[in-house]
Amino acid sequence: MSRRRQRGTAALLVALVAGLGLASVSSSARSGVPTCSAAELGAWGGPSSGAAGTILTEFAFVNTGTRKCSLIGYPRLQMENSAGGDISTTDEHAPAGFDGIRRKLVIIAPGKRAYFGAAYPDSTGAGNKVCPTSTQLALTPPDASAPVTLAGSAAAITPFAGSRTGIGCGIVQLTLVSAKRLF
Repeated sequence: MSRRRQRGTAALLVALVAGLGLASVSSSARSGVPTCSAAELGAWGGPSSGAAGTILTEFAFVNTGTRKCSLIGYPRLQMENSAGGDISTTDEHAPAGFDGIRRKLVIIAPGKRAYFGAAYPDSTGAGNKVCPTSTQLALTPPDASAPVTLAGSAAAITPFAGSRTGIGCGIVQLTLVSAKRLF
């Protein structure tokens, strides 16, 4: 087989494998730092800030392991009651560039944090409709299947929904993870 044909065949094979998703290399693999698993992370709940009917609460994944690990992308959030039962929650991605946060690999040294925010309306606009307040949050790191649980006052959020989706509860917009604090 000629070199030209070998290169063409190899390029076609790479394209086919990439199309199947088998040739994609994650950012963490390229960096040489493994992706963080829930088993090596804890959760931290920080301050909240409110303006124009919206609350922004800061959270973080804390590396409780003994080696560096990495995260990239959006986390997931599930509100829970004190028994660990799910409260109706819809987590959405905050708009790209929300608060200046860009999609970037975050490498977390042991004991350090990767931050993210949860933004949600502070009322329904429908009089005295009351939405449930969580007592625990199941926070799932990007590209992970198991969550990290945050309990206590930092986990007490009460997201409302306004006119975009009708009157409802539990809609939260999450930011990308970031190496920098939100506030």
